[in-house]
Amino acid sequence: MKIYNWTKIQDRTLRTSAGNVWEKVSALSDRIHPDFHAVEEMFSQKTVSHANDMSDSAPMKKKSEVISLLDSKRSMNINIFLKQFKRANSEIASLISAGDTQQLGQEKLVLLQKIMPQPDEVEAISRFEGDETKLGNAEQFFKELIKVGDYKLRVNIMILNIDFVSTAAEMRATLNDYKSAIETTISSISLEQFLRLVLRIGNFMNKGRYAGNAAGFRLCSLSKLTDTKSNRSRVTLLHYIVEEVYKQDEAMLTFVEKLQPLLLSISRKSLDNLESELNVTKGSVSTISKAIKQSKEELIKEKYKDFIADVTNQLKEIYHQLDEVKNQSKKLAKFFCEDEKTFSVDEFLLELLTFLEKCEQAHTDNVRRKELEEKNAKRKREREEASKKKTAKKQSKRESEGEVDLVEMLLGEIKNGKTLRRTRRTERAN
Repeated sequence: MKIYNWTKIQDRTLRTSAGNVWEKVSALSDRIHPDFHAVEEMFSQKTVSHANDMSDSAPMKKKSEVISLLDSKRSMNINIFLKQFKRANSEIASLISAGDTQQLGQEKLVLLQKIMPQPDEVEAISRFEGDETKLGNAEQFFKELIKVGDYKLRVNIMILNIDFVSTAAEMRATLNDYKSAIETTISSISLEQFLRLVLRIGNFMNKGRYAGNAAGFRLCSLSKLTDTKSNRSRVTLLHYIVEEVYKQDEAMLTFVEKLQPLLLSISRKSLDNLESELNVTKGSVSTISKAIKQSKEELIKEKYKDFIADVTNQLKEIYHQLDEVKNQSKKLAKFFCEDEKTFSVDEFLLELLTFLEKCEQAHTDNVRRKELEEKNAKRKREREEASKKKTAKKQSKRESEGEVDLVEMLLGEIKNGKTLRRTRRTERAN
């Protein structure tokens, strides 16, 4: 007979769910009586004879029957997963038992975690008393997996092992970047000199107004330097200040070069997100640690005892780093006279990075504008010189043409018999 692949509800579930639909179903009387003989004929396994067998009397061989205990779609997904290994099911189970993260790899372990056998599937496979060789490949894999003690815990430990190494390293690097960025910002003398210059210019411009005579300003005000336009096209107050700095003391802008790469490295990160991720990791470690202590597998307890202790110590170190960065953030807020209650170190550093990028852009704009002005001035000089040469050439030509016309006029008068008048110089000579 063929098998109807349904998902069987466990007896334990039925017993604990009082008043469920199946209690009512079992209490009903049969109103339809199926013809089980017809069902057997319609759904029996077909037999296939070999094409090369020429004898009518030769016995018919049954087609190889595969027994499926799992849902067809689930069985297909499991088989797709198993094809990645190109190993026997027993070998895969051995790798899981040994905790071989190198052979299994993170991607395969995560997929394995998603297709773990459900309680009803474990019960169905464990209770199967038929020919195991006829079970489908997915069922056979589950049968091998179930033999591994605490297989789910082993898989979770391996995933934690792989994830934690990369996660911990990334968290440490990020916290070090925050620390360097904050320390460099606080200790930057060139930034302080630049702020002093902006303060002086701002007080000059705001003299006699409510914003004048200021002793300092919030760092977010630096971005407003580009909002103050000059009378020159596309030139802002920031363009002017950067231009003056490059003319008089270029070293005053060294803070841009030093701070920008540090701020850029943390611009897409968040201290709050890092702390949340750290708390999630701590929760996972705690859950697995408890599961290991409760495990009946002594080998698991012995094998992963040192691993859990090492991970716990590393978490303490990362939390200590986080606390240091938080304390530095408070110091940063206090240093720049920000409200510590509402201060966000991520917003502050991102605001500063934006300003540094504007400084670079302002310098680029100034260089391009100067190059354009020099080109325009050069073209103007060339046009003026060309115009002078052209004017001189025309004047020379006119003078030359005037002399020729005078000679021709005198010769014509002589030919016509006209007596030329003597000049006073000629009369004196006589």
